[in-house]
Amino acid sequence: MPARFISDSYRKEFADSISRVNIARAKITSLAFIVIELMIMLVTLFVRKGDFLERNELYYCLMYILMILAMSFYYLIFLGLEKKLRENGKKIQITGIFFTGFILLWCGGISLLDQLGSGEIMVYNIAAICIAVVPLFRALDMLLIYLPIHTAFLAALICLHRPGGLPFGDIVNSTAFVAISWVVSYMRFNGHAMSFNDTKLIEEKSAELEKTNEELREANKKLELLSLTDGLTGVSNRSMFDRTISLEWDRCRRQFITLSLIMVDIDYFKAFNDHYGHLAGDNCIRRVAETLSSCAKRGSDLVARYGGEEFAVILPCTDSNSAWELAELMRKRVEELRIPHAYSCISGFVTISLGVYSAQPSDEQPAEKLIENADKSLYEAKIRHNEVVVYGRPCGGKDFGGSSEEQ
Repeated sequence: MPARFISDSYRKEFADSISRVNIARAKITSLAFIVIELMIMLVTLFVRKGDFLERNELYYCLMYILMILAMSFYYLIFLGLEKKLRENGKKIQITGIFFTGFILLWCGGISLLDQLGSGEIMVYNIAAICIAVVPLFRALDMLLIYLPIHTAFLAALICLHRPGGLPFGDIVNSTAFVAISWVVSYMRFNGHAMSFNDTKLIEEKSAELEKTNEELREANKKLELLSLTDGLTGVSNRSMFDRTISLEWDRCRRQFITLSLIMVDIDYFKAFNDHYGHLAGDNCIRRVAETLSSCAKRGSDLVARYGGEEFAVILPCTDSNSAWELAELMRKRVEELRIPHAYSCISGFVTISLGVYSAQPSDEQPAEKLIENADKSLYEAKIRHNEVVVYGRPCGGKDFGGSSEEQ
């Protein structure tokens, strides 16, 4: 079971991470032992030559061969278990315990052979420390490895002691090494578990923070959209118009294309508002805005409430003829709404007047010139009422307020 530090939702993932680490380290350890034992055997064969029996080298060589065969066997097993890591989690744990136990047992055997010569147990002590540092096992698993093997090692050590008394120093030293190794293993495993859990908590907090940031970004987008949208009609407001007309003027100037502007005014709206009331007036403005938007369908077109009952329509890449046709369509569609207006001097229904101006932006003139000339067209249209006037080309073909060269 994973350490107590791990949240229940991450226990399986933690077990997988432990299996992955242990398999990787077991494979490296296996290969390292194979290479080292082969080198030791070659050195023994060529340096010591035929002194095996006299120096007990034959027993050592048999131990080396045993280690090479065992490590090759375990390496192949770990390769197979690695292919299905999650499914083989329990098998990996059990195999890792036997693998680690074999190494400690083998090193104990080497130290016992050393008792016949130098009397050192350094190999066993080093092995006890190494298996505490390399693999990641629970405290109980390490106890199952250390306790039986160390008990057997001490029993064999006592049996092989030299004349003159028990090897008390070796017993104390090896036991101390094993105890310290077990503590180190316990601390490493729990430290790894705490680090894993902290990482997951950080990831959770990061994900929550990212979600919160995304929600804030969406909220900011909505706020920005609201700040640029007219609350009554839902079309763009004056701020959005001012921003867009400047951007489109610069863009059309760079690309040498025509920019058109339609200014719209509801005829006799004050009389409508005074007699039908503000609620009816607001509803009238909303319906006119919807109609204008339904006519300006291109993604680059912008319908904005310019102020009160006035609207403005920005039309990039649109010449004066196309702009006039669209304005005429808007005029007819609003008239087709047949919103009653008994106080209009020209019709029994709500009508609109529209002024149109088209120009190819240049460095010599600012965007305000486009608005100024479109306003002039609207002024002329409002004198006539329910009509579309194009600056420089009024109805009847007579110029006013300028000439066609200004287009």
